[in-house]
Amino acid sequence: MLVRGVIATHLTKNLVMDTEIPLSKLQTDIHNALKSWHDPHLDTSSLDYLQLYQQATVGSSVSVRRATNEILLEALETLAVEHEHSANLLRLHFLDGMLMHAVANRLNIGQSTAYRKQQEALHQLALIIQAKENQARIEYQTHLEKRLRLPPNPQLFGVEDRLNGLLEALTAPATSWLTSVEGLGGIGKTALVNAVIRRPELIVEFQDIAWVSAKTRAFFPGMGFENETSPALTVETLIDTLLEQFNQTALLTQSPQEKKAALIRLLKQAPYLIVVDNLETMIDFQTLLPVLWEIANPSKVVLTSRHSLHAYPEISCLTLATLSPVDTYALIRYEAKMRGLPMLANAVEADLDRIYQVVGGNPLALKLVAGQTAFLPLSQVLDNLRVARGKNISELYTYIYWQDWQMLTEPARQTLLIMPLAQEGILKHLLVLSRLEPSELHDALQQLATLSLVQVEGDLEDRRYSIHRLTETFLLNEAIRWQSSV
Repeated sequence: MLVRGVIATHLTKNLVMDTEIPLSKLQTDIHNALKSWHDPHLDTSSLDYLQLYQQATVGSSVSVRRATNEILLEALETLAVEHEHSANLLRLHFLDGMLMHAVANRLNIGQSTAYRKQQEALHQLALIIQAKENQARIEYQTHLEKRLRLPPNPQLFGVEDRLNGLLEALTAPATSWLTSVEGLGGIGKTALVNAVIRRPELIVEFQDIAWVSAKTRAFFPGMGFENETSPALTVETLIDTLLEQFNQTALLTQSPQEKKAALIRLLKQAPYLIVVDNLETMIDFQTLLPVLWEIANPSKVVLTSRHSLHAYPEISCLTLATLSPVDTYALIRYEAKMRGLPMLANAVEADLDRIYQVVGGNPLALKLVAGQTAFLPLSQVLDNLRVARGKNISELYTYIYWQDWQMLTEPARQTLLIMPLAQEGILKHLLVLSRLEPSELHDALQQLATLSLVQVEGDLEDRRYSIHRLTETFLLNEAIRWQSSV
């Protein structure tokens, strides 16, 4: 097996359970919603934080009262199956508008008993809505992950405070509309944002979420990269992608001006969350920042970049640092366990510290080095990298990728070289591009995955293959030259 796939429903279920709505709060809010059943002037719902409510209102002009009542009515129908008397009591009092003493007479019970049974019924109704809400969140997150083709959701180390800080910035009403997550290549910017947008807390804050990646410059086999005279992500491409992800495809046939105006109207009606990943050049920022400011508020935008935007005081900047020794050790042990490397997973701290002293605390570099120990003794891996000690991170990565390149079989090299043309491709695409036999491609992917050169995404039935942006950059700048020198 290559690398275990992300089973979205399982992961999302754990997240939902960790942030389950307190039953006491939900019961109170349900009670308030029932009391407003007949209010013709209802302009806010006590249940508007539920995903169930978002589903009832998205893409339609349904009123606040109707959306709220539909949630309650469906739950009452479910309640009636198991607790008919409880459902009947709530219907008589709130839906039919009968006073409690009349309800008690109708049910042939005392008024105090009726009030006690009402609390029991509200508790039962809250349990039903809580279960429906959990399921709605799981389904929404699963759909979101598939629709956006999110990167794999890795285990994170040493960024809990940053994750909470970003989550707070996105959910707090009085923060910047634009947030930049910054740091060295391979430091985990994309992974951090990816983890945050999977958090159930965001479901109720935003109408919908979009993820746009600024693609690397076009690569032409035998010619290399295209010139950096144009942005990786144009304004028109950004607008088209957002309209498509927000299910506004009917607008794509309109003029650029009309599409932009329609997108702004949409994003001003309700808060949406937009992630723009891998903005790497000054021309990208200069091109996109003006339109991002136009579409923001109440919608929010998160950018990831190796460049800092601290010069823009109106942008909230979150800088990621390298891992501490303790977090480095934890990451190495985790990666070794996932790759079936028991000796590294159970290594003494002194050996793990040897890796830290040479490589530092950059997560991607650590994963690449951990993968090399599947083929070489640790001492040789580190000796090969000591020449890069103290140099900048780009030079360190060059040495690491060079060592990886030397370990690869010819089919693995051939597969790696076609990956820039097959990002998020399925096995069929890789077979066509690589021109390898299925067994050769399987062995090549096995080696590339072990070395952390290829990422395997999706679930057991839908596997997709991609490479890290930094791997792609070094591959296209260096590996082509390495290949020609062989």
